[in-house]
Amino acid sequence: LCKVYQAPVPTPGGSMRLSASALFAAAAYTPLSWDEAYPQAAKLVAQMTMEEKYSMMSGIGWTNGVLDKWWFVGNLPAVERLGIPSVNMQDAAGGFRTYWDEIIGTVTCWPSLLSMAATWDVNTMHEFSVALGQEFAGKGANTILGPSINVHRVARNGRNFEYLSGEDPFLGGKLAEQYVAGVQSQGVMTVMKHFVFNNQETNRGSEDSVVEDQTAWELYYPPFQAAVDAGVSGTMCSYNQEDGDYSCSNNRRLNEDLKGKMGFRGFVQSDWGATHATSVTSGLDMDMPMVNDPLFQPAALSQVPEKAIDEAVTRTLAAMVRMGVMNSTKCTPPACNDYFVKDVRGNHAAVALQAAKEGVVLLQNEGGVLPIGAGVVSIAVIGSAAVAQAYNPAHGAWDQGDYYSGGGSGHVTASDPVSPLAGLKARAKTAGIQVIESTTDDIYAAQQAAAQADVAIVVAGTTSGESQDRPNLILDNNADQLIAGVATAAKKTVVLTMIPGAVVMPWRARVDAIATLFLGGQETGTAFAAVVFGDHGPTGRLPVMLPETEANTVEPSWDGQVTYSEGMKTSYRNPKFKAAFPFGHGLAYTNFSFSAPAAASCAKGVCVTTTITNTGAAPGVAVPQAYVEFPKEANHPAPLLKGFKKTKVLQPGASEKVTFELGDRELSYWDKDWVKAGSAVVHVGASSKDFRGKVTVTTAEVVVV
Repeated sequence: LCKVYQAPVPTPGGSMRLSASALFAAAAYTPLSWDEAYPQAAKLVAQMTMEEKYSMMSGIGWTNGVLDKWWFVGNLPAVERLGIPSVNMQDAAGGFRTYWDEIIGTVTCWPSLLSMAATWDVNTMHEFSVALGQEFAGKGANTILGPSINVHRVARNGRNFEYLSGEDPFLGGKLAEQYVAGVQSQGVMTVMKHFVFNNQETNRGSEDSVVEDQTAWELYYPPFQAAVDAGVSGTMCSYNQEDGDYSCSNNRRLNEDLKGKMGFRGFVQSDWGATHATSVTSGLDMDMPMVNDPLFQPAALSQVPEKAIDEAVTRTLAAMVRMGVMNSTKCTPPACNDYFVKDVRGNHAAVALQAAKEGVVLLQNEGGVLPIGAGVVSIAVIGSAAVAQAYNPAHGAWDQGDYYSGGGSGHVTASDPVSPLAGLKARAKTAGIQVIESTTDDIYAAQQAAAQADVAIVVAGTTSGESQDRPNLILDNNADQLIAGVATAAKKTVVLTMIPGAVVMPWRARVDAIATLFLGGQETGTAFAAVVFGDHGPTGRLPVMLPETEANTVEPSWDGQVTYSEGMKTSYRNPKFKAAFPFGHGLAYTNFSFSAPAAASCAKGVCVTTTITNTGAAPGVAVPQAYVEFPKEANHPAPLLKGFKKTKVLQPGASEKVTFELGDRELSYWDKDWVKAGSAVVHVGASSKDFRGKVTVTTAEVVVV
């Protein structure tokens, strides 16, 4: 529990008040319905002057590109005479952004959202999101600039670590629902981003993404739709263009698709500096500038029809009313310094550790070298990444990341991260195992250390950041050569990687075991140690495909117009791409069998069941997955993920029946609208390339849903 935070507690009607005796564990806030919130917002708008309305459409707090001290990254001024508080927005992807040194050590450096995607666990996602919301509320923020949910297209995208969807829209949608529900249960508004087709950092401020409708609606829109259905409060439009119009001026994407077909009822705000016109009638409700920007100032807004102004402000106020921030907002910048410096971590190190452990993916384990157990007297821990330090962008490049948190606006500087070496040493000590260290990346020294140990553990990594794409998919500091060199000298070789997305592993056949974390946050070392020593059986699964070579990926384009000519043929959906480790892959310390799947009608539509049995000698968790193969007319390149479950811990010989509920949306494809397939084949298995059984399902006649 954290004594510095007076948690908001619900009052009748869905609003919030502060209780002096309330603690972090206070009852969750339940948002009003949009239908309840809109009339209250409209009454406020009717009482506002035009100047007050305009003030709610343009962010403040920046001076010539520099954030003013003790202001949030995003701010709207309060309208005090009407009881409207300031809107206090903060980044986001890795936790509460440590913009100033005073914040470091007062917030949690969480696993990246891509690491959370690797958990394939809606319960872990929800617990993380609740804790995340608690920290933002405790800091005085009433809005989080997340979730980031773009589906990966470009493997080298510098921001892939931020994106919860990984390479799949269904996975992203299910996890986005939990993010929105968890954070908003703490009375903090969520803002989904980056809408839309912001799939590379190369030329992000000018490139024009051209995407045909089926690809948009089936591959890139679904996580946003899921967040809308979960009640997300805001949407951030992106820097790029779409079909010749800038994202924040794109009537088709904002008004027709987002606010129209998707049914989004919250506000649309720009990314910082992404506004190119006074585009209120095109769907932009709020401009967030970093410099003096006349586009959403009174002189320009006065030329916009008042009805459009009223609609924009109503959307923002409805989100505020719905989320109870009218009564729960704690401070108005710049009088927020006391909140910025408060320690709001509570017991969240334990939550972060559990999330990091759940996200460790065991890729390979030849000969059962892991977990380390009886007979191992010594281990060597090798590589400079084993002692990686946290990076503070306040004293260097703003967009640089480290091996715990990616770079840019989503970066959180960990005050005291547990390095892989520290985590492994602490756990080895309890087992009486000697640790031999070689942390210089010198191959000869590494080989000498490896030759002395029963097991050599090489730690390697790479990172990335906002504003530029990765130059390649290679690990840093010549790690490929280091790993290959160690493998020639070691009795057994284990590789641990800390990565922001896909990498290539040309040495994989030379080593015995590989485990990876997608930038696991402050508890990285402890999480790795828990898996390596078998305290936590590996439960993570890949949210991306790890390719054989970079040729098996979509590369960033330098062209002014970026046409998504591959359509849906990205990641596992491209039959020509060769995977070193496929999407959905992840091993346990045991094996599982799948019974033949069966299908039957159920309340949602069609339910497919299979029984998972632990056929090995150790306890373990399975993550069965369902991929739907649609009829030819759907024009799909491969079966698509439409279901996943995470079993409980199964003891040897134990079984669990798993049910995949397939409703209209899961059994529909896009052809000018959602069309329900008359029949489909459901493949059940352990990854996108490891199907264990299939069953044909027949639905009602083909209908538009």
